[in-house]
Amino acid sequence: MESNNPDFIIKTYKDDKTNNPKEVLRRYKGHDSVVVIPDGVEKISDYTFADDIEPNDSITKIVIPDSVTEISSCAFSYCMSLKEINFPQNMEEFFIDFTHCPSLEEITLPESVKNVRNLHYTKTLKKINIGENITHVYLTIFQKHGEAKATIPKSIAKVLLTNPAYTKSGDFIINKKHRITLFRISFDNTEVRIPDGIETLGPNTFYELYQYSRLEPEMKCVEKIVIPASVRKINESAFFSCNSLKEVIYEGNSSDLEVNPWAFLMCVNFHKDGREIICADTPKQEEKNSKPTNRRLERIALIHKLIKSRTYPNSKELLNICNTNLWGKDEKKYWTLVTISRDLAFLRDWLDAPLKYDFFHKGYFYEDNDFTPDLSRIRF
Repeated sequence: MESNNPDFIIKTYKDDKTNNPKEVLRRYKGHDSVVVIPDGVEKISDYTFADDIEPNDSITKIVIPDSVTEISSCAFSYCMSLKEINFPQNMEEFFIDFTHCPSLEEITLPESVKNVRNLHYTKTLKKINIGENITHVYLTIFQKHGEAKATIPKSIAKVLLTNPAYTKSGDFIINKKHRITLFRISFDNTEVRIPDGIETLGPNTFYELYQYSRLEPEMKCVEKIVIPASVRKINESAFFSCNSLKEVIYEGNSSDLEVNPWAFLMCVNFHKDGREIICADTPKQEEKNSKPTNRRLERIALIHKLIKSRTYPNSKELLNICNTNLWGKDEKKYWTLVTISRDLAFLRDWLDAPLKYDFFHKGYFYEDNDFTPDLSRIRF
C-alpha cells in the first residue's frame, strides 16, 4: 500500500495468523491538528504519533478508517493535545493505554469490541463509553508506577458497570447479554458459586497470580467452586493460576459441559483438562488430584502468557512467577535464571517467537503481539 501523503510511513508485514500481508502504520510525521489515517491501513503501531522524546502538541483529533482492526497499546502515547479519537467499527480487541494522553477526556469503544485491557479511568480520561459485547477482560499482571494492580479489577468494573449489560452478581462481574462471567471481583470467600443462568465461564474468570496475595494479604484464594447446570462451556484460562483450587462441582452431566484443555492452566493442585470436575453423573468414588508433570510445557506456556500481556517482564520477574506458581507449597524445588534464559531462547529459536527486549521498559515483549506458539513443535 502506498499513501499519497508522505507524512504517513506505512509498511507491509506478514500476518502470523492469516499469513497474508498486513498494512501497518509505523509513523506519522505531519503536524496537522486533525489526522485522518488513510483507508487500507490495518494496524497502528506503538508510538506512531509521538514518544517521550518527541511529544506531539499539534494533534487534537484522529480519525481511523474501518480497515484498521488492530491498534497497539501505546499507539497514542504522548499526544499531548489529543481530545478526540474516532475508532474503527470492526475492531474486536481494545488494548489501548491512555495514561500519556493528558488532554483526552472521553472515548467511545465500538460495539464490535469483545476483548479489552487497560480499560480504566485516568486523571483526565473521565468518561469511557462501552458496548454490550465485551466477553474477555485481560487483567494486568505487574505493578506499574507504584500502583497495586490488585485494584485493577475494581477499576475495570467501575467502567463496565456504567453499561446496564454488565452487573455484579455474587462474587463476579458478568455480561448479562452474553451470559458469561468476566472476572471475580470479590475475594472474601474460599468457596464460591457461579451465578445461576450463566452459560459460559470466560477467560480470567478466576485470576490468582501470586501478586494479589502479596499486595493484599486479606484476599482469599478459591479452594472450591460450584458451577450450575446452566453453564455449558468453560473457556481457556478460566481458572488461571488458582493454586489453592481443590474441588470443582458441576451440577449438570459431564456430556453437557465443554471444557477447554487450558481452562485450568497453572493450577498446580488441580488437573488441567477437567477430568476431575465432579459432575452429576460422576461415579461416587474418591480420586486424588494429580499434579502436572510436564513442567517445561507449563513454564513455556506461562512465560508466553506473561510476555503476551505486554507488561514487559524481565528474567527475574519471569523466574519468580514460575517458581511461585508452578511448584506446590510442599515442593522444595526452584529453577534459576539459567532455566528462564533457555526457555526464552527456545521460544525465539525453536518456536520462531518475535521476542525482543525493550531497554526503555527493561523487559521482554513480542514485536508482533499476535504471535501464538505452535506447541506441537516442542520437544521434551
